[in-house]
Amino acid sequence: MRHGQSTANAKGVWQGQMEFSLSEEGRRQATLAGQALARMDYDALYSSPLARAFQTAEIIASESGFPGEVAPVRGLIERHGGVLEGQTWAEQEERNPEFARKFLSLPEEERWTFAGAETDEEVMDRFEAAMDEIRGHHPDGARIVVVSHGGSMRAFLRDRFGPEVLPGTHRAANASITRIAWGRNGTGPDLLDLASTEHLTGQGGPDTTTVE
Repeated sequence: MRHGQSTANAKGVWQGQMEFSLSEEGRRQATLAGQALARMDYDALYSSPLARAFQTAEIIASESGFPGEVAPVRGLIERHGGVLEGQTWAEQEERNPEFARKFLSLPEEERWTFAGAETDEEVMDRFEAAMDEIRGHHPDGARIVVVSHGGSMRAFLRDRFGPEVLPGTHRAANASITRIAWGRNGTGPDLLDLASTEHLTGQGGPDTTTVE
């Protein structure tokens, strides 16, 4: 699950690994996600330790009646954004138009290096390790909720399931839920549900949309 809307999201600020709290809308989204997850008997709740994600996880735990603690895992944090962090794109274009022009002219992976940001490979090294560590704590068949960030999640999902997942500049929406099943019939992970937001509109829980 991606965290709820942060105060920076609301202003269009690139956050990266900077700290921002949830906005009021983000708290509302997290509340609705927790209510939807209350219908799922899940076994564990993990989160990026960045405030916007951890606050989302704490609200989910409260709203869903989860009896355990939210476990922070640093490998789930957002991509470090280099010089992009702390600014809107409009501010970036105004302050450094040559950088902005060059950035947009490059293929996506080259953009991260140019901006001094984490590359997809660097994100994947820690994110995959975090997911493996989390899964290693639980038996097969356990239901685990993980709260993370749009950029890191996108890198992970595209690596696992192909570039057609969240193409271009698409990110999973705030407080959206993606479902992945590992080890069914001895196979690799299956993408069951991609960035569902139906729980945010009162149309159902996290298991209502399936990726074929």
